[in-house]
Amino acid sequence: MIALPHDDDLLLVWDVEAGECGGGGVHDSRDAAETAMLDTLDSHPEGRGRVRYARLVPAPHGSIGDYRYGSTLITAHRADGETVSVVGDAWEDTP
Repeated sequence: MIALPHDDDLLLVWDVEAGECGGGGVHDSRDAAETAMLDTLDSHPEGRGRVRYARLVPAPHGSIGDYRYGSTLITAHRADGETVSVVGDAWEDTP
């Protein structure tokens, strides 16, 4: 397991693309983010997912903030009912 740097503002954002479906979420725990991503990905026959570091950056004038993304911790690809996960960023390499 990759240790998280100690930083109170650091979040973990996960997202899944599975055809016309998918999902995403935000956690402060790597394990929770990875579990949520894999559970969502496993509910589809095929797709891809990832967990990335992120920070919430406030927008000017009180509007909704935005995420600034950091490195990808894990990327997963699902095809033919099987999920393969790799450490790091393989998002562009997965269909």
